[in-house]
Amino acid sequence: MTVAVTGPYASGKSTFVKILGELGADTVSADEIVHHLLSENEEAILRVTERFGEEVHGERGIDRKALGRTVFGDSEALRDLEEILHPLVRRETDRRISASEAGVFVAEIPLLFEGGRSGDFDCTVAVTVPEERRLAWAGKRGLDEVSLRAIETRQLSSGEKARRADAVVENDGDLDKLRKQAEYLLEQVSGKRGPGVGRRG
Repeated sequence: MTVAVTGPYASGKSTFVKILGELGADTVSADEIVHHLLSENEEAILRVTERFGEEVHGERGIDRKALGRTVFGDSEALRDLEEILHPLVRRETDRRISASEAGVFVAEIPLLFEGGRSGDFDCTVAVTVPEERRLAWAGKRGLDEVSLRAIETRQLSSGEKARRADAVVENDGDLDKLRKQAEYLLEQVSGKRGPGVGRRG
């Protein structure tokens, strides 16, 4: 059973995927893959450096903070970065799915619907979060609201992601509530519960 988790920036989807991993699922994080690509993958490092200049090159691969300062707030630059990284992330995600022997494999894919990947998975999940909380979390990552909106220019709205997903996780409580939703989702995809978890009525 393959599950794709999506949601807007700073919605808590990575935390939700981490919890699913703690509960026994095999998982892959987009952030983890991107971190590896920018520090280890020669193809990615070369293409990013060619596009954004030597100033984004660090001691070990790409300096992610320098790169962030370059692309956040610039929708064209962000699009170019996505066009470099997303095919590589997709290739690595598919490789890990193929290699997994787990009963449930969960992939975090921020642009799941935008990239036309939803049909590649048995179940799709959208993580939603109250806007005030999301803005606060984004701020802790060093993003102001303007930069956040620039990231989202190429994304569907949170509501549209939720509408398209098979299940919705509402990240509006504490970690215990998020964990309970993770447990409930795994029960559903494992066939222990009927359909409809997390769906709007």
